[in-house]
Amino acid sequence: MVGLEHVEHGGRAESTECHHAADPEDERDQIQTAQGNHRGIIRGVMTTDRHAIPWLEWGADTFSRATAERKPVLLAIGAAWCRWTEEMDRVSYRDPEVVRLVTERFISIRVDADRRPDVSERYTLGGWPTTAFLTPSGEILGGGTYLEPAPLVLVLQQVSEAFATRRAEIDTRVGEPTGSRRTLAGPDTAAPVLDVDAGRWLDEQLLACFDRTWGGFGSASKRVHPDALATALVRGRDTASPDLTHVATHTLDAIATRGLWDPVEGGFFRYCDQRDWSEPHVEKVLTVNAQLLELFLSASRLLDRSDYASQATDIVRFVSGTFADPDGGFYASQRADPAYAALSSREARSGHASPPIDRTVFTAATAAMASAYVLGASVLEDSSLLEYAATSIDRVVLATYEPGAGVGHNATGMPVARGLLTDQVRVSAALLDLYDATRQEVYLDMPRELMAYCDQMMWDEAGGFTDRARTGLAGFDAPVGLLREPHRPLGLNCDAAIVLARLGASAGEPRYRDLALRTLACQTPVYREHGLDGASYVRALDQIQAVEGS
Repeated sequence: MVGLEHVEHGGRAESTECHHAADPEDERDQIQTAQGNHRGIIRGVMTTDRHAIPWLEWGADTFSRATAERKPVLLAIGAAWCRWTEEMDRVSYRDPEVVRLVTERFISIRVDADRRPDVSERYTLGGWPTTAFLTPSGEILGGGTYLEPAPLVLVLQQVSEAFATRRAEIDTRVGEPTGSRRTLAGPDTAAPVLDVDAGRWLDEQLLACFDRTWGGFGSASKRVHPDALATALVRGRDTASPDLTHVATHTLDAIATRGLWDPVEGGFFRYCDQRDWSEPHVEKVLTVNAQLLELFLSASRLLDRSDYASQATDIVRFVSGTFADPDGGFYASQRADPAYAALSSREARSGHASPPIDRTVFTAATAAMASAYVLGASVLEDSSLLEYAATSIDRVVLATYEPGAGVGHNATGMPVARGLLTDQVRVSAALLDLYDATRQEVYLDMPRELMAYCDQMMWDEAGGFTDRARTGLAGFDAPVGLLREPHRPLGLNCDAAIVLARLGASAGEPRYRDLALRTLACQTPVYREHGLDGASYVRALDQIQAVEGS
């Protein structure tokens, strides 16, 4: 039986065993206006579904309908790769009493976390699937993760009754200002200040958190910390520190040889539950494999390690065979199937259906893998990787670009989310990689336009770039509920700073360098609060200095 949870005083409840924890690769982008500042209003356990729930898309029209019908909103957030999302769809949301209650008493919205990272960032409660209850204005009433039918029926009754009988109280509390809406003070943007001691601070963090026995960081579940490992590699070389180099190599060795790698079909799983890199969560996600491909390629080049080049070749083989779309671009993920993953040979697996693949081509994820392919073309001396990277970027740009509105979030599937910082930054980075590899000036045109769009629509003097455009979005992208609140993700701002510095150097335009420094300076007051994920700040600082010195 699943442990049940609730959100009280707006805090994110502890994880239950029947759900996937929030994507470890997104943890570095947790924003400064924390979800924990939202007040919880309705307390209780959670559950929801019957024949077929009439799910609606997230958007202004749906919330207007909730307001007109005076109903609370049931928000279900899941991911295509998450087996508990599928289980809740198959069981809980097919229960007749759940379906009846949802249909009669709620406006029901389903959101794919990968398709709407902006919504997921603000509303995910502890992991996926998330089951959240909102007011018609999009404020959080309460929520949790996976729920079986019986407890879901109970909480649906509780929420609907509370919403009907305590509406005045709810409206009053929702109308009160909360800490989550405060405007955080940023640095003095008239005189940007960068932390010259950032590298020394990160060195101490890396060595203090390093698991000397098993590699990785911490003594609990193990995930990939791409920026921390990449920075350890570079700083180990630049400072001639064998200790920092050992942090990187011991961790990469564990990642390659223990439970994170699928020894049968290849590809990396998302993360491992145990300190020794065992008990992996066996979904395979494109972004994790892109990060690790780049790490192994970089380590091979920096350390002259042929075994790391071989590992990178194996990653490319998996990605090309499983995630590469024949038309260009890459598929998003493969669903977790522990029974299938436990089969230890291709012969054993041949008698079972392969886990389904989410064939959505996401712009940012495809750009991340394209960047890794560009690096792979150089390190592995394989020009076909460069050609496929160029084809992939061409596809997502041609499919999603709109003049004056940047690139959209997905090249396949509808609707297409627009105005997201991640897409503009990742595509710009990949295009700059292609420029560095080919010296074709055409690859500088789109980064100029995309970063100008970010500067115009996402720049916030209080703390750098926001994760989505502040104006100009409507319909499915309209600023409804918590989307009205500015989020300034650390990792993406640091990545944007790197892109701007590279663009300034490549295009010979100092204004991009100035914006790069301002962007990174905005993160100086907050990067240490992110622990190891503050490595993105140090990585950006090092790369900006490298660009200026080149």
